[in-house]
Amino acid sequence: MMNDELTRLMDQLEQSKEKTSEHSISSKINKATEENQSPEAIAERLAFGFCEDYLDKQSGWGTYYGPMMVWVGDDGKAYESPSLSLVNDDIVEHWVARSQNTKNPIMKARYSGLVWDLSEAAIGRKPDYKIAIDYVNALLDVTDNDLCEHPTETITKVKRAYGVASALNNSDLIKNCIESAINLEDRIAEDDKAGLWGFCFDLFVLGKCRDLSGAQEKKLIEDLESRLERVSKDCSPWVCESAGIPLATYYRSKGMDAEVTRVVGVVGRCFEGACEGLAAMQASSWLQHVHDVYISFNMKEGAERVSKKISEVGPEVVESMQEFSHSMEIPREKLDAYLDSMTSGGLEKTLNRIAIQFLPKKDQVQQQVLELAKNHPLTYLFTKTLQDHKGRPVATIGSIEDDLEGNVIHQLSQNMGIDSFFLRHSFNKTLEVYGVSADDVTNFILKSPIFEDSKKDIVQKGVKAYLEEDYMTAIHILVPQAEAAIRTLVELMGGATLRRNRQGGLQLRTFDDLLRDESVENCFGADTSFYFRMLLTDQRGWNVRNDVCHGISPAGAFNYSTADRVMHVMLCLAQVRESNA
Repeated sequence: MMNDELTRLMDQLEQSKEKTSEHSISSKINKATEENQSPEAIAERLAFGFCEDYLDKQSGWGTYYGPMMVWVGDDGKAYESPSLSLVNDDIVEHWVARSQNTKNPIMKARYSGLVWDLSEAAIGRKPDYKIAIDYVNALLDVTDNDLCEHPTETITKVKRAYGVASALNNSDLIKNCIESAINLEDRIAEDDKAGLWGFCFDLFVLGKCRDLSGAQEKKLIEDLESRLERVSKDCSPWVCESAGIPLATYYRSKGMDAEVTRVVGVVGRCFEGACEGLAAMQASSWLQHVHDVYISFNMKEGAERVSKKISEVGPEVVESMQEFSHSMEIPREKLDAYLDSMTSGGLEKTLNRIAIQFLPKKDQVQQQVLELAKNHPLTYLFTKTLQDHKGRPVATIGSIEDDLEGNVIHQLSQNMGIDSFFLRHSFNKTLEVYGVSADDVTNFILKSPIFEDSKKDIVQKGVKAYLEEDYMTAIHILVPQAEAAIRTLVELMGGATLRRNRQGGLQLRTFDDLLRDESVENCFGADTSFYFRMLLTDQRGWNVRNDVCHGISPAGAFNYSTADRVMHVMLCLAQVRESNA
């Protein structure tokens, strides 16, 4: 039996005509049953404690409802509240009874919804389909009478009603949901609040609802067209996009190319116009976005026009960037001890040691990224745009969940900048201890069978330039030789180095493609092949090979830090030996 305070609360909720929410009801129930551990009180607290439309599928139960909170305890175990394990037969029976007795539509929808959604997952028993019909009707009652505190909550209710009705394949219920949703959108829509409209178009038109009448479809299309015309003049380009992209998607599905071009053109012009007068960095970001929109709808002319604007605003982007630096002190005696250990045992051992010591471990960097994301979550929630020295966007790195590898590459790029200090001093100490000549280093490199003897003079010239601190020459010579060595490696291991081109002939595979070849990873291991790609061919990393060979690198990029890394790659490649097995 319910205690007196809970009984009074339930009576108040039954008679109330005020707008409310499950969260508000939950707070009142928790307060009324704070010391009450009766089965009824527990069932009521549970009923309104679950999270609706649960999005985190990894920690959820594969159901519409999910825990309100999930956390990891000090013991390393995952905990959730409320827990599905608390839902037993008695709880479900209580919810069934309450769903039949209550007159409050929000409460009726919650009880019947929980029974329909959680019964099988919690107690292994399928519910009566009639409770699903009650669930849908209660949700429609909530929708039609605007009983939620916020319009977005009402949209969630009617979407859920349509989803359940569709799962039941109940045509009458589906039609009621369509009518209720369209009426709701007509009541709440405001042009400058994109979240309050367009959901009917997405659900029924783009969702290809078979029960949508021709008249209803025509109305939804015309409403969105009218809204597009209005918001393209008076609202932000993002609002304009919310109206235009669904329309363009619909027209594309119908093969109406002229309508697609017209609608996407409206969205594009809205963005392009809005960029005038914006700060350079924001303008560049918006232009990149609309460039993607044009490309996705195959509007090449618009994409080319916007790409020119991106290039034009690039220098201003670079000027607006701020530089952040960090310094640390290393005791001289510790540095000397480190360098002595790096250069002991002779020249060949030293060069081998440098090659191995400065190879990053991908797993360690990944763990570093995950730790940083845990301690500074906001930094890893948003997409990062990487730009070259002219302010042109060259790559994007998504959130930690969507693009873990991109974040690992970005972090490794930063780590290598720090490691450059130690790599530089290791090379300098080696020169000091052994008086290294170009012949010494060249002979060490040429011991590897992946460097052809015919290339000895070229390699030697690159090494000589490096030792003489002519880094521009060294980098231009040695980078192509590294690419040639990888190509030779793939050939020696039985891989293909040619691919068919569009002219019907054959051409060499790109360097990035070669570095992804299975034979390269088999030879060097996953860490080294990943490092080569990040350093030489990935735009999210240093991308040295592509920037140098395409003439993109400015003069300042040909510095000791880049040259040291190129030389390090040569030493890594020199580790390859022919197997006698």
